[in-house]
Amino acid sequence: MPDMLKIILKYAVIFLIVYLVYRDSKKKNIRYANAWIIGSLLFPPIAVAYLLYSTLASKEVVLSKKQKVDIEIRRRMEEHKKKIAIERKTMEKAKHAEEEKNNLTLEEIEKIRAERLAAKAKRLHELEEERKYQQEENAKRWRLGSGGVSNTNNSK
Repeated sequence: MPDMLKIILKYAVIFLIVYLVYRDSKKKNIRYANAWIIGSLLFPPIAVAYLLYSTLASKEVVLSKKQKVDIEIRRRMEEHKKKIAIERKTMEKAKHAEEEKNNLTLEEIEKIRAERLAAKAKRLHELEEERKYQQEENAKRWRLGSGGVSNTNNSK
């Protein structure tokens, strides 16, 4: 009988430890609570490790006002940096698009300039021909053509 009492007492202590670990892990919302409960059931000395872990995990860090202000400043700076990075990317995209547009525009300008030069050369050639034609017409009208100077007044 005393052996049976030892075994019952041993299991009662183990279940008490498991129950305490269960209740504490649910109360403190400890990570891996199920693993700690099973570990305490299979190997009761793990409960001591759990107690150390739960006291460290449940401690809340109390920050001073200065530390809170520093954290807020850092958070705002990070947000500002992200915002600037996004703006920089959009500006780079806009700049790249504008450069492409300018390149197309420059190509178009060169094309138009070449067309204008060709049209100007053609017009100059036409004007030269027209001037020659007018000179010939004027020469015929005044009879200054190939026969020399004619005196129409002297023939009377």
